[in-house]
Amino acid sequence: MMDIKPFCNTEIIFTNKYELEQLLVSYRLSNIVLVMSHSSSMRWEFEEFNEKLKRNCNELNGSFTWIKEVDANPTQRSIISSLQQIGNKKIDVIIAFGGGSAIDLAKGISAFYNSNRNYNYTVKEITMNIKNKSYVDDEFIDIIAVPSTAGTGSELTQWATIWDENKLEKFSIDAPGLRPKKAMIVPELTLTVPKKMTLATGLDAMCQAIESYWSKHTNPIVQDIAYRAVELVIQNLRKSLYNPNDIASREKLCRASVLSGLAFSQTRTTACHSISYPLTMLYGIPHGLAVSLTLDAVSHINRGHFPNDKELLSLFNEYDGIKNWIDMVSDGIVEMKLSAFGITESDIPIIVDNAFTGGRMDNNPVELCKNDVKKILESIM
Repeated sequence: MMDIKPFCNTEIIFTNKYELEQLLVSYRLSNIVLVMSHSSSMRWEFEEFNEKLKRNCNELNGSFTWIKEVDANPTQRSIISSLQQIGNKKIDVIIAFGGGSAIDLAKGISAFYNSNRNYNYTVKEITMNIKNKSYVDDEFIDIIAVPSTAGTGSELTQWATIWDENKLEKFSIDAPGLRPKKAMIVPELTLTVPKKMTLATGLDAMCQAIESYWSKHTNPIVQDIAYRAVELVIQNLRKSLYNPNDIASREKLCRASVLSGLAFSQTRTTACHSISYPLTMLYGIPHGLAVSLTLDAVSHINRGHFPNDKELLSLFNEYDGIKNWIDMVSDGIVEMKLSAFGITESDIPIIVDNAFTGGRMDNNPVELCKNDVKKILESIM
């Protein structure tokens, strides 16, 4: 039988908060794991909804587990802690509310859930299994993803980023069975996202789209989707930052996020993401800001080495380039250079040594060496 890779096998639903609650309760699922930080539940006023889900499970003689602790950058320990909370309970579905971190944690739970092992996992075991792509019998718990930010695209992809608790590596859990079965997009949930996070996630969506556009694995359909995602971010990110209750621009950023997720789920990302990982892991730079720091410099290297490059880059002509647009949209929120995040010239060799992630750096249309990365980093000090 031929090996067929579907373009998208996630059902995508755009809805509002009220209809979302009605839909999820109507599914009458008996064994639920809810991944949602306690602070998010309070912020979105989901306490009554959570109780309804719990009552449903009880009425159906099932179980309800609420994972209330969601780390900003989930580690092996985050997965172990969640599995211990679940213990030997049965799971029918994991419902993940939040940004990429919540959805990534849900994927970690799905990949390693085993009612006989949940209390006994060690960090070493989780680490080795991630490295070997050895998940539990390659059987995965279904995920319903409800992103609360417009940017990560995790609601449509088959991989999850897990960060080493010792800050030595960045890992990727990767299996087709981890693609959420449903992505439920609720622009209202993004209204409470702080300005800096709105900026970071919007830039993340744009970077994912641009990197999919120039990836070695791009194709015309990916480029069309990615182009529209970039266009939507350019048109709406600044509006959302300075008119945070503008639901129309928020909804368009959600569209951009979904389109970006569709695009890079076909191609994976490239050099910008690869260089960003040590910036986040070692220096705590939020992911969306870390990836966009190098976007302009990498674009100059890649120009002329991928199809339809002029068409993509022309989107930034009226701003005189990617860097100027990023500086303009970030103005008053964060200064987009390494020194603003406490990084010094002496840190550059450490970043360079950790900047080459397989499947990301080698997916760039132009091969980069350590000296290239060093020059890129020096140019954004």
